[in-house]
Amino acid sequence: MASIFLKKPPMQAVRGDLRVGDFLDLPPEIRSPGQSLLVFVRHTGCPFAERDIKRARAWAAENPEVQVIVVTHGDEGLRDTWVADIGGAEGLTLYHDPERCLYGQAGLGFSAASHFMGFPSLLGVMRLWREGTRNRSASGTRWQRAGVLLLKDGKLVWRNIPESAEGFRLPQKSSCGK
Repeated sequence: MASIFLKKPPMQAVRGDLRVGDFLDLPPEIRSPGQSLLVFVRHTGCPFAERDIKRARAWAAENPEVQVIVVTHGDEGLRDTWVADIGGAEGLTLYHDPERCLYGQAGLGFSAASHFMGFPSLLGVMRLWREGTRNRSASGTRWQRAGVLLLKDGKLVWRNIPESAEGFRLPQKSSCGK
């Protein structure tokens, strides 16, 4: 298993003023008319990222009218192996953002250590461990924040930026029609 320890890479430029109603300039390869759900994961191999991708897969199956894009930043080959190991990416588009530029545009910079080592996260990782989800094939940085953004024609209509690694949420079905 690869290990990423706690080393911080240089911080990317991070937009601090992203609000509902703002437009996000997506890269051409993932830009499309209609609705897009962007799921930014912390790092590949993270138990929370595994849980988040599995939830995003189920959400995509229930919301086929929405393009669901999972944004990762670690080694692309390790990511692809890891995604296959956790059940694949059916219904998802994987986008590799090694410099974390899209993360920054989404307002997702580094977290505090409490984000992934705080009490809610430690309880959550223990629960995931009991369910069989563990760290594996780690790549990227543990310091990267996760988040979820729902866009309609590039305009932000909903977002969830969790306070802890345990706080991941997806929009309700009713949020997709707005």
